[in-house]
Amino acid sequence: MKLPKKLKGISALSLTGLMLFSAYPSITLAESSLDVKKIASYSTGITDEDGGVAEIVKYNKDNEKFYVINGKAQTIDVVDLSGLYSTEVQNLQKEKSINIADVVNSDSFQYGDLTSIDINTDKKIIAAAVQEADYTKNGRIVVMNYDGEVQETFEAGVQPDMVKISADGKYILTADEAEPRQGLENGVDPEGSVTIVNFDTKVVNKVKFDDTSVIDEDVHIRNGGTIADAVRDLEPEYLALNKDASKAYVTLQENNAVAAVDVTTGKVLSVKSLGYKDHSLKGNGLDAARNDKIEIKQLPILGAYMPDSIAQTEIGGVEYLLTANEGDATEWEEFVNINDFKKVKDSINLDTSLFKGFTNEEAEAAFQEMKDSGDYDKLEVLTDRGTDAIYTLGGRSFSIWKADTMELVYDSGSDFEDITAAQYPDVFNWSNDDDVFEKRSAKKGPEPEDVKVGQIGNDLYAFIGLERIGGYMTYNISNPSSPTFANYLNTRDFSSAVSGDVAPEGLEFIQAEDSPTGRPLVLVGNEVSGTVSVNEYQTEQVIPIEEIALTETETALEVGKTLALTASVKPANTTDSKELTWTSSDASIATVNETGLVTAIAPGTATITVETADKKHQATSIITVTAPVIADDETDTDQGTDTGTDEDTETDTNLPDEDTSSQDDQDNSGNENSNDNNSNESDDNVEVVETVSANDDNNDGNGNTLPDTATSNYSFLLYGGIILAGGGILYFIAKRRLA
Repeated sequence: MKLPKKLKGISALSLTGLMLFSAYPSITLAESSLDVKKIASYSTGITDEDGGVAEIVKYNKDNEKFYVINGKAQTIDVVDLSGLYSTEVQNLQKEKSINIADVVNSDSFQYGDLTSIDINTDKKIIAAAVQEADYTKNGRIVVMNYDGEVQETFEAGVQPDMVKISADGKYILTADEAEPRQGLENGVDPEGSVTIVNFDTKVVNKVKFDDTSVIDEDVHIRNGGTIADAVRDLEPEYLALNKDASKAYVTLQENNAVAAVDVTTGKVLSVKSLGYKDHSLKGNGLDAARNDKIEIKQLPILGAYMPDSIAQTEIGGVEYLLTANEGDATEWEEFVNINDFKKVKDSINLDTSLFKGFTNEEAEAAFQEMKDSGDYDKLEVLTDRGTDAIYTLGGRSFSIWKADTMELVYDSGSDFEDITAAQYPDVFNWSNDDDVFEKRSAKKGPEPEDVKVGQIGNDLYAFIGLERIGGYMTYNISNPSSPTFANYLNTRDFSSAVSGDVAPEGLEFIQAEDSPTGRPLVLVGNEVSGTVSVNEYQTEQVIPIEEIALTETETALEVGKTLALTASVKPANTTDSKELTWTSSDASIATVNETGLVTAIAPGTATITVETADKKHQATSIITVTAPVIADDETDTDQGTDTGTDEDTETDTNLPDEDTSSQDDQDNSGNENSNDNNSNESDDNVEVVETVSANDDNNDGNGNTLPDTATSNYSFLLYGGIILAGGGILYFIAKRRLA
C-alpha cells in the first residue's frame, strides 16, 4: 500500500498503536472465512468531499442492470451488468440517465432532491422518493417502468428520505424525515410521518406520531422536550418491512428509537427506545481519544445507538431486526445538541451504577482520568440527554434485535475498530474527506451507515458499510445470538485523501441465482468518490433447486398407522441447500416429523407440506385418516353337544365322517372368502382385529370347531371290541356245528 508523505513519519506511532492494540484483552486478529474481490467499477465522473454523489443503488434482476442515484446530476444512472465477468476489474459505463426533475416539475411541485429508489420485479416498477424544494411541503413518490417512463405519482409526507416497495408490490412506503432546516425559531419544524401507498387501490395514508400512549418514556426527545413534542421531534430515517408486509419498522435516528407501524391499518404500534451501549463492558471498548495512538479500551461512556439503516430477517421462525449504529447530531440554527467533552466535563455528575463493566471505584477513577487527560478534550458528547454520564453518538457497531420486543440479541461491540486497526493501522479512523490519522476517534469512529442481509450458500450474512474509513464488513448471522466475522473489504485508495471507493452510503446484495456471474455480489454506492464498486464472493456457483416432489401426493392411512414420505429435489446435481422443513396442516389428525414420517392420529384430512430452506419450493401430500376396521367373525356356539335332563341324557358325538367334513369345508370356504377380503384390506394398510371367545378352548385360531379326537378314538376302540367279540362267538358256534 502506497502511503502519502505525511504518513511516512508515523510508523513509530503505528507500532505503538499496534502494541496497545495487541495488549487489549478482547482483541484478536479476525480471519476471513469468505474470499471477496472487486470485479468491476462504475464512476459518475464526479467527486465531492461533502458527499451526495453516488448514493443509493438498486439491482434489477429482470434486465441485469443497476440503478444508482447521482446526487449531483440529480439523475438515476442505469448501468448494464449482463456482460460482467470475474477475471479482471471492468470499468462499467452507464447505459442511460433518467432525469427525475424533468418529469416531476409542475405548477404545483418544485423539485428539490432525489433521495431514494427501490425496484419491484413483480410489478415491474421503480419507485423514487423526491423532496420538494420548499422543505416544509410534501414530497412525491414517482413510480416508473424500467425505462424511466412515469406511470404514477403519489403525494408523500414532508422530506421523504427513503422509499420501500413490499415484495408483492402491493405497498409503497416512505420514511418522511421532516427536519427543521431553517431552525426551530425562525423556521418551521414539520411533522415526521410514514407514507403508505396501496398501489393496487391507489389509496394513500400518511401516518403521524401523534399517539403518545405508544411512545416509550425513554425515547430521546431533543432539546429537553417531552413525549407531547414527539409528533414534531420524531424524524423517520429508514424503514424495513416484515415478510408479509403487514408491519413496517422505522428508524428514528436522532431519537435513538425504532417505531413499529401496522401497514394495513396505518397505526403506529410502538415507539421503543434502543437504550444506550455500555462502553465499560469487556468487548465494548472504543477509541475515544485524539492522541495519535490506537487506544481501544473500556471507558465510562454510554453510546446512543442512533441507527441510520435497518434490515429485517427471519431465522429459525423468529423475526429479527438489524441496525447500523451510525449516530447523528442535531445542528440547527438555534439548537445544537453536541459539544466537546472539555466544555461539559465539569457539569457531569457520573452515576457509577450505570456502568456494569466497572466497580463504582473503577468507574470514578476512569472518569477522573478522562477529565485530567487532554486526550479526550475533543470527544463529541451529547448534551441534551442528561448529566449523569458521558453520552456519545452512535454505537460504532451493528446490532441484532428481536423484532417483537426490541430486545438486544447481539452487538458487534468494538469489532469494527478492532478489525480496521488490525488491517489498516496507518490510516486508522481516517475520515472520508481527508487523510488525518485517527481523526474520527473522538467523533463517531468508523460510522456504520448501511446494513443489508442475504444468503450465501447455506448461511445467512449481514453486510455493513463503514462511511468514514470506507469498505464494508461481512458477518455470518446464521446464529443471531453469536454472529461471526467473515470478511472486511476496503477498495479505497489511501495514497490520497479521496481516491478509489470512498464513503459507502448504500449497499445492494445480489444472490447467486440472480447474479450475472452466478456468484453472490455486493454493490457499494460511494457518495464521496461518486463510484459504485461491484464485489464478488468467490464461492462455488450455486446450482439452485428447481423443483421438489413427494412419493405420495394423496393417500389414506388408518389411525395408528405410519407412512414414510420421501421428498426428492431437482436437478439431482443441485448445490443449493437440501435442508427441508416438514409441516402438517392439522397435527390433531396427522403429524409429521423432521424426516417425513407421517403418523395418523384421528379420522379426518390433513395436508403434509415439505418446503426448501429458502421457502421457494414446496410439495404437498393429502392424508385422509380413517378409523380402524374391526372384523367380527361369528363363533359357533354349538360345540356338537346337546344336554338334556339327568333322567334323559343323550350324547351326540360328531365323528369325523364325510358329512361333518362337508360342513367343515363349507365353513372353511366362508372363512377363505373372509380372509381374501382381509388380505385386500391389509393391502390398504388396514389391520383386521379378530374376536375369539376366550371360553372356546376347542376352536382353532379362526374360530372353527376342532375334531373331538379323544371321543372319536374311544368310540373306535369300543366298536372294534364289539366286532371282535361278535366274531369270536360266531367262530365257536360254527366250530361246534362242524363237530
